[in-house]
Amino acid sequence: MSRELATIVLTALGATLVIASLLFFLRPRWLLGWLKGMLVFGILLAGLYTLAIAVNVAGYQSLSGMQTVASIGTRKQGDEIWRVTLEPAEGNPLIQTVRGDQWQVDARIIRFSGPLRWLGVAPGYRLERLSGRYMSLERERSAPRTVIGLSDGDWPDLWALEQEFDLPFVEGIYGNATFMPMRDGAVFDIRLSASGLVAVPMNEQARQAVRFWDE
Repeated sequence: MSRELATIVLTALGATLVIASLLFFLRPRWLLGWLKGMLVFGILLAGLYTLAIAVNVAGYQSLSGMQTVASIGTRKQGDEIWRVTLEPAEGNPLIQTVRGDQWQVDARIIRFSGPLRWLGVAPGYRLERLSGRYMSLERERSAPRTVIGLSDGDWPDLWALEQEFDLPFVEGIYGNATFMPMRDGAVFDIRLSASGLVAVPMNEQARQAVRFWDE
């Protein structure tokens, strides 16, 4: 099931459950005591939960297998100052100045189980931030840091709620690329699976940076 179709199905189901439960409360004669009231309240909660999932599915990109989600290019502007170009697979390129010797892109991943998996709702991802850091511990503690948000932080944030309350049928995973070295003219692909991010050097400058870093 595509992300768009899954969003429509979950939205329709959640809205139906919410409306049905409200109709019960508006017609008290339909209530058969406390038990039915609790049942209706449970239906209302299920509807709201389904709607929250639908909203978050719409805000995440579908994830199937290992796929390239963005590319990163770096250009030197000065000592520990770089122009970083991030081109997501879906969306507009982002060009920012990043301080440090290395860069990192973080992503949030959501996987589904139970009835949501039976519906064919694929795992989703959302790129969260681009940041830099220094190789020197002293510089890391004292020098200016760069942290750039890549998402709007929609509410309700199902990923954050799952981390705090261990929600049913939802698993939130924080996947992040290993810090990779800055180098003038280097280009990296950022690839993502359901378990996390991997940065892959795509040109000779990037491969040389990785080799020099590993030595």
